[in-house]
Amino acid sequence: MENFEGKVVVVNGGTSGIGAEVVKQFAERGASVHFTGRREDKGKEIENSVNGHAHFHQVDNEDRRQIETFFEELMNEEDHIDILFNNAGVLSVGSGPLARVKEEDWDTLIATNQTALYLYMKYTLQQMQKQKSGNIINNAAILGNGKVNPMLPAYSGTKAAVKAMTESTAARFARQGIRVNCISPGPTKTALSEKAYGGEEALEKASKESPRGEYADPSEIADVVRFLASDAASYIIGTELVVDGGYSLK
Repeated sequence: MENFEGKVVVVNGGTSGIGAEVVKQFAERGASVHFTGRREDKGKEIENSVNGHAHFHQVDNEDRRQIETFFEELMNEEDHIDILFNNAGVLSVGSGPLARVKEEDWDTLIATNQTALYLYMKYTLQQMQKQKSGNIINNAAILGNGKVNPMLPAYSGTKAAVKAMTESTAARFARQGIRVNCISPGPTKTALSEKAYGGEEALEKASKESPRGEYADPSEIADVVRFLASDAASYIIGTELVVDGGYSLK
């Protein structure tokens, strides 16, 4: 088991699904994990379920000032940031043909999937530049990398932007000791996916058509995040790791 003792990890959107599993895995390996989310009950539940290394911060990622305040408070508690997992995302709004997507749903997708990602990267990079070290992992999606769903054009567009931001940022900061990469998961067994598919039963039925016959467990995606954050991935920079169990081969 890798040892992340002494590492400070930030997880954006850490109260459920992939984010919650990433919080738990880093905390169990000794890192000081600061994670954000809207739901205080979920955040406290996760905080209490691990070994005292996880610290919940209630943040609405559609509110730019709340994100800024989180980082101000964080840097009063910690003197460095080693790892950022930029995870928060919205999938359940803005579905349907682009001509029918409501402007308010588009704004929600942009605020969470792009603007929040940009702000977390911005404030993290400001600290990492001082350290001349750090590791940023963004959560994109296979729908932003050529896998087409005609009913999710808005969501797909925001996730394609994640990949582009990852690559350009990686190229700029590599020589400062900062690695930036992204993962592109396929369908995963999370509450977000259940809502998008119309319930647990519908998600389970759809999963049978995947090459493996089931969708990923959040822990399998978290394993890849942990790998990218480790020294074993020290020469991986500006890369998108597709983690979809062969789903994009269909």
